[in-house]
Parts: sequence; structure tokens; C-alpha cells
Amino acid sequence: MKKIVTPFRVGLLVIASGAILFMFLTFVRKGGMSERESLQVYAFFRDASGLGPKSRVQIAGIPVGEVGLIELQGTRAKVWLRIRRDVGLREDASLTKRSESLLGDYLLDLTPGTEAAQAMKDGGEIKKVIDSQGMEQIFNTLAGITADIQQVTSALREVLGGDKGVGSLQKIVENLIRLSDAIDSTVRASASQLDAILKNVEAVSSDIRGITSGEGSDVRKIVQNVERITSDTKDVLTTVKSFVGANEGDLKDGVASLKQTLVRLDHVLADAEGFTKGIKEGHGLAGQLLSDERLGQKVSETVDDIAEFAGKLTSTQLEVGVRSDYLFNQAQAKTALQLRLIPKPDKYYLIELVDDPRGSVQQVVVQNNPPNAGDPPTQLQTVTREGFKFSAEFAKRYSYVTLRVGIIENTGGLGADFSIPLKFFYYSKWIEDALVFKVDAFNFSVQALTYPRLRAQVRFTPYEHVFVSVGVDDILNKPNRDVFTNRLITGRDFFVGAGIYFNDQDLKSILPLVPSP
Repeated sequence: MKKIVTPFRVGLLVIASGAILFMFLTFVRKGGMSERESLQVYAFFRDASGLGPKSRVQIAGIPVGEVGLIELQGTRAKVWLRIRRDVGLREDASLTKRSESLLGDYLLDLTPGTEAAQAMKDGGEIKKVIDSQGMEQIFNTLAGITADIQQVTSALREVLGGDKGVGSLQKIVENLIRLSDAIDSTVRASASQLDAILKNVEAVSSDIRGITSGEGSDVRKIVQNVERITSDTKDVLTTVKSFVGANEGDLKDGVASLKQTLVRLDHVLADAEGFTKGIKEGHGLAGQLLSDERLGQKVSETVDDIAEFAGKLTSTQLEVGVRSDYLFNQAQAKTALQLRLIPKPDKYYLIELVDDPRGSVQQVVVQNNPPNAGDPPTQLQTVTREGFKFSAEFAKRYSYVTLRVGIIENTGGLGADFSIPLKFFYYSKWIEDALVFKVDAFNFSVQALTYPRLRAQVRFTPYEHVFVSVGVDDILNKPNRDVFTNRLITGRDFFVGAGIYFNDQDLKSILPLVPSP
């Protein structure tokens, strides 16, 4: 009996150890945060080296998340993150990739964002990403700086080394003393003009102080004149630099050139004095902007309006889609090209061009002269014409309900969309518009219809950019066909269809792949 119990105990111990090891590995593989207590988001990096699964995401040195899946999308790395929900992540959050040590390990510093921004949704994108330089790039930069320093020191050793170099330094010092004396005398001669310029500048600065800060860009002409003075000063510095490496004879020629430059500087100071006086008195465009506060305010308001318009224009998203429905009673296909302008997430404008096999039903007056026997001279006939139909709708979304109003296939109409969010096994996030029930009502004033044209359909989006639909058109009216062409003019018709759509980001990623002619 003892021979059987001992191996049985050993087997139980091995099984228990394996179970504990399996549970530990499963916990380590899945991470410490569950889907209930964490938010899954992603960000794009130009360089994801040093990052891996379970890499830390921290705020002020405190871990608040970890790196999940890292995948390649185009030429960038798409990094999925799990962030604790109590952090309060916002849409203007930012990530900074930072080196953790000299061994090449990296972590991510998270800034959760401001309270003014909307809360980040599950599966959202952190768009502000800062990639820091790696240690290898820093070492390469330091190596380049060291090489430059070595070249400078070797050049100084060749120029200043030995007795000859010491003698050259003494001559350079003597020449610089004489040069400083010449500059001092010139400045003293121009002291009165400098005092007058300073008084004018003081008066102009007092006028500028009363004008709003938005008008600072209107004094660019003054800055241009200051740049002229700076350019002349650079010429002086260039001349002094040439003295350092030249001999005594060249230095004398340089002193003569410096005197000419100082004369030019004297003329420039005189011009600047006259210019500042003109600005103070209100002459020219710059003078009017600085003296007329009302004109400056108008310029500031115009610039603000242009900036606001440009901001709205750049934030508008564009979505292009194509769909085709097969009509069973008509035995033909109906095709439409859609264009959606989305200035805000809860509002969009829909423009649609439709090729409908039913055509457009119109009533025309026909006058026979002379009339046929027994017929009135004037008759009202119904004519069906082929051609494209146009739709232009405005849509406003309230939670899971979207209301639409505008022109639907050449006539006034209205509609509503009811969205049902779903989550599929191959998605890591909820899809808000995965299942949509759509209702449209239009053709209210067409005499050929007994009731308005009512259309209902269900649209299902199994994958991004692809959708399928099924529904029934003209539910309330009885079927009515053209006598000669057997075309269905009015009446109930069932259909199935499919379509694709692309947004701004999709088009930007597709267009570079399209071959150019």
C-alpha cells in the first residue's frame, strides 16, 4: 500500500505545480489590467525601437498603463496602449517617448490632457506624440562636436605657437587699441544725434504702449530699417575679424575701410532719426497704424476673422462613398455617388448623385391643332424621362438618432437614421454605426403617386469602409408599370445592395500608391 501512495502524492504535487505555473504565465501574459478597469487606445510612432509589450506608461513617475500590441501600418508603428480609466484621458492627450536607461530601454510619459477637451473613447487615437532622440544619435552628435573642437585647437596651435605667434599677438593688440580709439572719437562726434534719436524712440514707444498687442505685426517696416543698421554693423565686425589674421600692412588698409564704414553708419543714424520723426507725426502707413487706434483695431479684427475661418476649413472632414442596389421588381441596378462634408462629429452635409432606373415622372400639357375626333384640344400626359437625380441633405445627430432634411432625389424630403452599436470578435473596440436602420420620405407633391414615397432599409457594416444593405422602396404605393417599356414607374420594390466609403485619412494613404501618368 505504501508503494502506491508515495507515487500518487508525487503525481499530485507535480500536477499542482503545473497548474500554479500555468496560472502565473497566463496572468503575466495578459497583464495586470482588465478591460473593465482600463481604456484601450493607440498612437503612431515614427520609431518604436525600445518599446515592447508590457512597457510602462506613467504620469509623474507613477505607472498608469502599459503597452499592448505593436503593429506596422505603412511606414509607422501603431502602438496599442491600455490606460487606467481613473486617469481621465482626454482627446488632447500627448505621449513622450523617453529613454529609461543607457541600455536602450524606453518608456512613455503620458499627459492626460485638459478638462476643456472631450473624454477619450475606447479605441481612440492619441495624436500628439513626441519621439525623443536615442542615445546613439546623441553620441554621434557629441562625436561631431569633439572633432570640430580638435580642428579649432590645432588651428590655434599652428597660428599662435612659437615666438612668431607671440609677436603677431602683440601687434594685433596694438592695432586693436588704435582701432578702439578711432571708434571712441567717432561715437563722441555722433553723441548729439544719438541723444535726439533716443528721445524720438522714447516718444514713439509711449504711443505704441496704448495700442493693442495684435498690431505689432504692422511695424515690420521699422524692423526692416533696423535690419539695415544690423547689416552695417556686421560689416564692421567682418572687417575687425579680417584684422586678426592679417599682417600689419593689411591692418592699415582695414582701418581705412573701417573709417568709411563708420561714415556710412553716421548717415544711417541720420536716416533713422528722420524716419522715427515721421512715424511720430503720423506720416506713412506705419505712422497711421501707430497713431490711429481705430484703424489698428479693424486690422486686428480682420486677422482674427481670417484665422477663425481657416480653422473651421481645416477641421472639416471629407467622406466619399459609392453604393449600388439591385431592385428585384425592376430587375435593374440603382447606383449612387455620395459626398459627405463633416464639420463636426454631430453634424454633416450630404450631397448625392443617383442613377435611378425609374427615371423622373413628369406631367406635360400637349395641345393638338386640329384635335383628333372625340379628343379635347388640350391633353395632360405623364412622361417618364431617364436621367440623374440629385440629393442635398443636412443631418444633425442626437446620440444614436440622426435626423436629415433637404432634397432627396430631386424633391423635398426628410429622413432619420437609428444606429445600433456592435462589437465584433475581430475588432478591439465598439463600432457605433455598425447596424443602422434608415427611413426616407419624399415625393410628397408628385401627382403620379397616391401616397408619398417611403423607403426603409437596414445597413450593416461588417468591416471598415464596406457595408451591405437590404430594404424596400415605395412601400405605400401599388406597382404601376409603363405600357410600352414595362418599366416600373411607381410601387413597392425590394432591393439588396452594397457599397464602400473612404475618409480624409484613407484618401491620404491611398493617393501616394496610385500610379501617376
